[in-house]
Amino acid sequence: MRTILALAAALAAAPAFATYLPVGPQTGVALATVTGGGWSLCYSAAMGTPFGTSAATTLAACGAGSLIMLAGRETGSSTLMVLAQTTKVDAFTDTGAADNGIFTTSNGADWFYADGWSWGFKPVGATFEKTECSFSPPVGSMCVHTLDSVGGFSINTITGLNSSSDYEKLVFVYTGGGVIPEPATWAMLIAGFGLVGFAARRRTAAIA
Repeated sequence: MRTILALAAALAAAPAFATYLPVGPQTGVALATVTGGGWSLCYSAAMGTPFGTSAATTLAACGAGSLIMLAGRETGSSTLMVLAQTTKVDAFTDTGAADNGIFTTSNGADWFYADGWSWGFKPVGATFEKTECSFSPPVGSMCVHTLDSVGGFSINTITGLNSSSDYEKLVFVYTGGGVIPEPATWAMLIAGFGLVGFAARRRTAAIA
């Protein structure tokens, strides 16, 4: 019994399982938080590298899972300057190749996408001109040209990244498993099993 209780106490002191599923745009996030939270990198390129006109083609390697994350960073940095995640369905809903004010609000961010135009996100309700990307984007936004001829365009308020190799665009897919009980829950379960076993042994001894 003492051994079981000691094991339960050790599990209770262990760190909680990390699952990173942020709501809304996030800034200044450690790359390790993302990769350690169930996300796998499936695409990366310099901001100056043309993305191509179709996400379905460019992100063919991102087929696993239903959640996708777009992020930007200084090249090679261990800190992501901005990121947001949502379902693939919402991230790639066609909002029109025009400055039409149409966005898909999903998981705390406004998403936009159109083949041959742009892809990205912004804080909900923030002003953003889709021409193809905004020339005055807010903090918490990111915009990538979906074009064959030019890269770009913005990370937070930094714009004009059409030919930049100083910044990168990264795409992750969520490959994490289901919900895993917290260590405290495991401790309670093990302690419970221990008490059941202890009671069973007492009954056996009483019968003998």
